[in-house]
Amino acid sequence: MTIKRKIIAAATFVFAVVIMMVIFFNIGYGQPDKDTAQEKLVVVSPHPAPFIIPLINEFESETGIKVKALQCGTSKALELIKSDADIDVLWGGSILSVGESEGAFLPYKTENIDSFYENFKDVGEGFTCFTDVPSVLMINTDLIGDIEVKGYEDLLNPRLKGKIAFADPSSSSSSFEHLTNMLYAMGNGNPEDGWDYVEKFSDQLNGVILQSSSEVYEGVSSGKFLVGLTFEEAALTMINQDKHIKIVYMEEGILSTPDGVYINKNTKHADSAKKFVDFMTAYNTQKYITAKLGRRSVRRDVEASVLVTPKEELNIVEADRDVVGSSENKWLSRFSDMMGGANE
Repeated sequence: MTIKRKIIAAATFVFAVVIMMVIFFNIGYGQPDKDTAQEKLVVVSPHPAPFIIPLINEFESETGIKVKALQCGTSKALELIKSDADIDVLWGGSILSVGESEGAFLPYKTENIDSFYENFKDVGEGFTCFTDVPSVLMINTDLIGDIEVKGYEDLLNPRLKGKIAFADPSSSSSSFEHLTNMLYAMGNGNPEDGWDYVEKFSDQLNGVILQSSSEVYEGVSSGKFLVGLTFEEAALTMINQDKHIKIVYMEEGILSTPDGVYINKNTKHADSAKKFVDFMTAYNTQKYITAKLGRRSVRRDVEASVLVTPKEELNIVEADRDVVGSSENKWLSRFSDMMGGANE
């Protein structure tokens, strides 16, 4: 077979796999179908398909509840929920980035709450923590050469200008986490003091701002970028796919914030939605996502994956949720101005 035919065959196979995933696992994009919304629990999520599929599959098998999963960024998901779209659950999105939207969600305490670490128990009436998600840097080891990257300061290396993958923080919760992380870590705990660094960092992007979290880790793994600002599980997924990737935990400090599961207060399927929350925080589910999917559990009784650096060995920085929540729009606008409005 010629090289050209091999490429065509490979592309055809990948396309077929994607189509089969959409057909058999009910993964869609965009607005929920009205008829589907009446029959199934509609879950909107920024998680990648390989993460969604096995968990939804098991939930359906265990409960008999059918699910329609829609993939989109956290900001888009919140827009859909607030516009009264027929969405029952938002699955994903960090507590910090979703914080100002708490009024859009149904207050609920999962039956598993007593097994959570203390700092993941009381995060808001409409919020249930799902996993603990550290922000990390992702390096393409084939291309980085002798450029040393240990943290944020190293991203200011002139040799990296235009070669850094970063998504629009107004649409990607993982990028908003990184923006918050920069402000606190580079501001020595005072976010206002971190803007000098953020301005220098924005210049290093050379006008390139990506539109989704997936573009970051896919861009680095494909060699389009040398470094990406992403979340731990995304980088681990690439490593598990035999991509030549290295994870760097920023030496200046790491923000590790839980993402959540949130029930739309206008859901027509409250009982099923609560079962979804309980399933995703149950022992067996959390053990699976830790062992197989590279996430950190919010439960005390689930051991951390051997693939990740123990949290006690990381330089963790703390962010004030109230400050972040009240400052989010201002911070996003300020970053957009630094990028010349590129992320508007």
